[in-house]
Amino acid sequence: MENKLLIAGLSAGLGAAVTYLTSSLSAKKKKRSLNEDEEDEDTTLSSPSNQHVDKSIKMDTDEVGNTTTTKKESLNLESLLQEEIFNEQMDRTKLYYGEEGFEKIRESFIVVVGLGGVGGAAAHVLLRSGVKKLRLIDPDLVTLSSLNRNALATRKDVGRSKVEVMKQHFNDICPEVEVEAIQTFFTGELAPKLLHGKPDYVLDCIDNTQTKVELLTYCKRENLRVISSFGAGSSSDPTKVHISDISYTFGCPFGREVRRLLKLNGIQDGILCVYSTEVHRKKLIPLTDEELKLLNEQAVKPTLRVRTLGVSMPIPLIFGTAMSCNVLNDIVGLKTILEEDKRTPPPLTEYTRLFKLLVKKDLIMHRTPPTHLKKFMGPLDIRYIIDEIYEKKSGISGQQSSVLFVIRWRPEKPCAPNNLIYLSQSEAEIHEKVTNVDQHYPKELVQRIDKLLSTVVMDEKQITLANSIL
Repeated sequence: MENKLLIAGLSAGLGAAVTYLTSSLSAKKKKRSLNEDEEDEDTTLSSPSNQHVDKSIKMDTDEVGNTTTTKKESLNLESLLQEEIFNEQMDRTKLYYGEEGFEKIRESFIVVVGLGGVGGAAAHVLLRSGVKKLRLIDPDLVTLSSLNRNALATRKDVGRSKVEVMKQHFNDICPEVEVEAIQTFFTGELAPKLLHGKPDYVLDCIDNTQTKVELLTYCKRENLRVISSFGAGSSSDPTKVHISDISYTFGCPFGREVRRLLKLNGIQDGILCVYSTEVHRKKLIPLTDEELKLLNEQAVKPTLRVRTLGVSMPIPLIFGTAMSCNVLNDIVGLKTILEEDKRTPPPLTEYTRLFKLLVKKDLIMHRTPPTHLKKFMGPLDIRYIIDEIYEKKSGISGQQSSVLFVIRWRPEKPCAPNNLIYLSQSEAEIHEKVTNVDQHYPKELVQRIDKLLSTVVMDEKQITLANSIL
């Protein structure tokens, strides 16, 4: 009966429930006291000589017993009330994911690295979804300028540690979730310590490319599930936000640099990313001479972001919410994108076409078997050469064109990623007839192309198979 009354009290409001519990305990205590007084009165009437002794014994015993019982009842009721509150708070989450799915969420341990607009929003969603434990990592303090995108911070929090502020607010929202706050920079050296405990998921919300690559590389090598956020600044079109494997990401300059650095570590795919394909409307604000001088004097760490970028408040929150939504779905085993909704990423279609043309050209000009080339090259390699090496511009003229091709640079060397040049149609037609690039092109041009191609990263398998062509 009391359970039903408690649930009814919760539905009407916590205040009503607390009032009911307090009054119920008081009524029981008063009733018990009245019964004891009546018993004492009967004893006094039947045995006057024992009145003082009997009453003293009963009063002392009852006082100790009542105190112990009341404390136990209070603790039990408080525990019951807390459990009912949490269950009611998670009711809609359970209805969506089901009891079994929610249990998986409830047992999950998640690490969020970076508590800016993206990371704060992601952590907020995970907290309200009832995960078991959150570890929050960020070195920064709350600033006035960050309040336009911070998920929970107020003006009173300015100057305080971001992780501590989030932990405090999170405890008010859902104290059943364990929150660990760590105020520090993430580095590759600290990765084993900061990511210990076998987290079920890691959210990369770092806005520095070097540190981001260190985190993603560590997670890949340690087989930790990770999802990464690319640049959320300088965007305001929510319809351009996507989630895909890093090998399919496009349209984000920040992401292009991350892909390039990860390739140096032998990583090209297997990392889920949230990114925007919107053309950036704003650029990083340049530093003044005074700011540059101050940075040099203070010897600021290279991992610290010092230039700023305009941010539209909704986009970082959309990024963070999209990340956490995918994490929850992955933990439960629910596909974020249904099979019937899957589409081939638009950019790969063009890279696939260019790769097929390269294979065809090399077969005609150098008699290279197509099956051999396909063993160590593909559309992703063509994309890498075009986007990261030549930055979508002709290797010779440095101009962009609507029709560009990828062909061998030096005809005497094998067709491989480190011997390809990106040219316009007219440039390609001329280059196909060149037998010696050193004699045909200016020395400065040849040196520039050779220097660019020397930065191309190839694994041992690609090098071995490419050399076998000769």
